[in-house]
Amino acid sequence: MVNVNDRIEEYRRDWDAASAGPVKKKPIPKPARPVRIASFVMLALCCCLIGAHQLVDHWRRKMHNATQRELCRVKTELEMSALLRLLRQYYLSNAALPKDPLGYLKPFMQDNKPYPRGCDFWGHAYRVDSDLDGFAIRSAGPNGKMDDRDDLVAGLKIKDITNRI
Repeated sequence: MVNVNDRIEEYRRDWDAASAGPVKKKPIPKPARPVRIASFVMLALCCCLIGAHQLVDHWRRKMHNATQRELCRVKTELEMSALLRLLRQYYLSNAALPKDPLGYLKPFMQDNKPYPRGCDFWGHAYRVDSDLDGFAIRSAGPNGKMDDRDDLVAGLKIKDITNRI
């Protein structure tokens, strides 16, 4: 059995040790003023470099996207020009357009783009418009909506075709 006096003595020792309070630590010395200034300058330079890197990446992505859009536009215009020449030749030979102009043109369209034949370089289907005055091939352009500002159109007037003969 535990002696009560031993237990009391143990509590008293714990009480005395706790009342002495926490052990005070020595304060960490502050760095000298030039060291603080240099640290601040280095931190500011790192922040500027990181921000500049992000800004350059943003400009690079923006330039890449603009270049891709322009390449698609030029490739689509070239393909439309070639298709228009084919329709012109068909018209000169037969005095009319084929019943299904896109069906007639599909075998002549490029196979090297990521979209199926009959589509422009943005993946939107071509459309052939014709009336009594002439005919045209239309691409929906980058936004994919027909009959708005960004459409690409290659067309001919029939009187221009017949006058050249």
